[in-house]
Amino acid sequence: MYRTTFRILSVGFAITLLFSFGTHAVERGAPNPGLGQPDVASQPRTDGASRVGGWFDHNSREAMSLRTQERAAPRAFKLGAAGGIDLTTGMVMFRGVGTHVGLYRGSGFLDPTFAIFGSIRAANGDALDFTASFSMGQLGEISATFVFSGGTGRFEDAVGQASGPVTLNPDFTFLIDASGYINY
Repeated sequence: MYRTTFRILSVGFAITLLFSFGTHAVERGAPNPGLGQPDVASQPRTDGASRVGGWFDHNSREAMSLRTQERAAPRAFKLGAAGGIDLTTGMVMFRGVGTHVGLYRGSGFLDPTFAIFGSIRAANGDALDFTASFSMGQLGEISATFVFSGGTGRFEDAVGQASGPVTLNPDFTFLIDASGYINY
């Protein structure tokens, strides 16, 4: 009984060491020790061959180029917002639902020219940066125009714009219903 237990533990220990050594060798950029682990070196390959870990072969580059072209197509964008303006600080806070951002929270600062510079943060944390400008119609109606210029996550290279009516209440709370397009 003692010898059987000792053999099982010895084999288990040897397997653990073997896999541990293989993992560390791959992490150091050493050649693949032959344990079924991918060849992941710390330096890029210059022969254009495919490698696990981010280096692409020619076919992968073509697929990535197609995804980039798909990404460059304008997409319809709608934004519904409800929020308020703190006139003492110039801080603007709002939230709502928008296409491509889902449920979101937005914030920004109202500058002296009455433009708002801020960002819309999607539920997953990606942020879409915007500049909003406002115009008054002949009958006193207010229209907002959002211009999108980058952000974080999937919105890193985003561009686009959306515009629509604004309902501004006497207590400086507001509602916005904007539509337009976005590329990201």
